[in-house]
Amino acid sequence: MRMMKIPIRQLLPLLLLAVSTLPAGAEGNEESGAEIDTTSQWITSIDSLGDSGFVAGTATGLLLRPSTVVKFEGSDANHLQELYQHPAAVWTVATPADGKTIASADYQGNLIVYDVEAASPNQFDKAFERWCQKIAFAPDGKSIVAGNESGKLYVWDLAESKVSKSQELSKASITCLAISPSGEQLAASDGEGKVHLLSWPQLESVGVVSVGEDTAWSVAYENDTTLLVGSSDRNLYRVEAKPDATPSAIAKGSDWITRIAISPSGQIAAAEVSGKVHVMSEDSPTTLSADSGVWALEFGKQGCLMVGTRKNGVAVAKQSWTFETPGSALPESGSAEVTQ
Repeated sequence: MRMMKIPIRQLLPLLLLAVSTLPAGAEGNEESGAEIDTTSQWITSIDSLGDSGFVAGTATGLLLRPSTVVKFEGSDANHLQELYQHPAAVWTVATPADGKTIASADYQGNLIVYDVEAASPNQFDKAFERWCQKIAFAPDGKSIVAGNESGKLYVWDLAESKVSKSQELSKASITCLAISPSGEQLAASDGEGKVHLLSWPQLESVGVVSVGEDTAWSVAYENDTTLLVGSSDRNLYRVEAKPDATPSAIAKGSDWITRIAISPSGQIAAAEVSGKVHVMSEDSPTTLSADSGVWALEFGKQGCLMVGTRKNGVAVAKQSWTFETPGSALPESGSAEVTQ
């Protein structure tokens, strides 16, 4: 994977510690007692939960089958605890900054809002009408923004438990959503290689950025003025978050760039459907390889990178530190290894 130089605030090698599968005897919701089939599940989405925890959506190869939302600790990704079930494949999960709520949407457009303290899920059938690939909490935590496969954008009011706004953005599917660090702009990528820019919370169109004709699978704000976009043309793009800006391909992978994650310190990671995860550095990326395609990517608050795979559960990447004796030369860079 070749790349141009990418300035970041922290350049540390990462080590892929382990690929943990969904254990057949995993503890689940005490009421459901459900067991998770390790041969057919995949991790479709991951978000942080609290200081050290995570929540994940799962699915099987048959998208209309029931699926589960689970939680786990970054230090023990082998132990996935079932929280609740969806009637169809979960494709996206999200949490607000306070970690008191979990929201998830599935292949049929159903929304579930889960009260963490009360351990209580509330399901809203067809809230987003059709397959929903991405939801995100508003910065104030009072609403959820969602995009579906028909190119429609929704804002769900949590207090009123209903859609408060909706807007047709594109004829193509909305694949990913991101809200700028300032909370003033929303970016929505679609299946035609476009990123739609809207003011938040007004939801007024600011303009469109095009990164090509192939599907733009993922979008993330590097900062308030710059976007990163992952495409099925195998490129990772950087582009200004303004109408008609010209994108620059900063890295090229071997397959679709499905997910992008940015750590609290500014570290950039990009994942492929092939299973490769590229952690960017100024000189060259560190490339890690999971055993199956990657569809979920999330940095934790402690810097760990959670990698959700198609067939092999959650892989965990952590920063690698090395002690050197006084007077010895410090290594300039590190290498990635895979242990299972």
